[in-house]
Amino acid sequence: MKNKIEKKILLFLLYTFTITWLFWGLIIIGNNFFNTLWYGEMLFWIPYLLGALGPMMSFYILYKKYPKEFSFTSFRDFIFNKNITKKVVLLFLLYILWRFFMVWFGLGIENPVSIIYMFINLPLMIVGGGFEEIGWRGYLQPKLERVISYIPATIVVGVIWAIWHFPLWMIKGTVQSEISFSLYIIMTIILSFSFSTLYKYSENITLCVVAHAWYNACIGLAVYIGSDGYLRLDIGFKILILYIIEFIVAVILGIIYNQRRDVTHNKYFKIS
Repeated sequence: MKNKIEKKILLFLLYTFTITWLFWGLIIIGNNFFNTLWYGEMLFWIPYLLGALGPMMSFYILYKKYPKEFSFTSFRDFIFNKNITKKVVLLFLLYILWRFFMVWFGLGIENPVSIIYMFINLPLMIVGGGFEEIGWRGYLQPKLERVISYIPATIVVGVIWAIWHFPLWMIKGTVQSEISFSLYIIMTIILSFSFSTLYKYSENITLCVVAHAWYNACIGLAVYIGSDGYLRLDIGFKILILYIIEFIVAVILGIIYNQRRDVTHNKYFKIS
């Protein structure tokens, strides 16, 4: 049984990296050899967004390949699960407010017009980032927790998530190109715990999609507006403390959840 799970994990990673790196590789080739597909151009967004959908596409491929494994009747039912309790809504709102606090207190962005950009950019961030959660938290995280325990699984997902983004360091203009890769790995590990905790308590991948997109909108705001228009992300003492607090809280909540629930069980998977 364990070998079957590992095989599906490897298939998911193979499909995800192939799809994403193929499309993002086209951008790199266009930049370096044909003076085209530059960041921000209209044509740039086609391969960029298709590449960003790699984890979701891989999940869908595996859903069609192994339909008996999943308990939901359709892929749409999985994404748009409507079972949201008041506690889940409260948890999600606290997450959204926490990001507001990070922007205001940690990054020092107070201009109301700047804050509006977070909402304006949200739809693009859902396609260009949020939909990743369908693959990372919706498929890879639960599968890994059948092989290794919660904390190592979450760290592994965070590291894989960071490596998956690696081609973006070769594309001038992306947020990732102005952040050190080692720092980015730390950030993705922290967010891996945050998003996995949100998913465990909510059992709703849509909320993870929006939470991921909201984070991207906040960080994009900090990079492009908070630094006076220059492509730069300054990690100061305040924002560092906030990341540490988020990490500690997410880990504690995740451990509490896993002590109360059987982590080998996931309502979206029938068999391993």
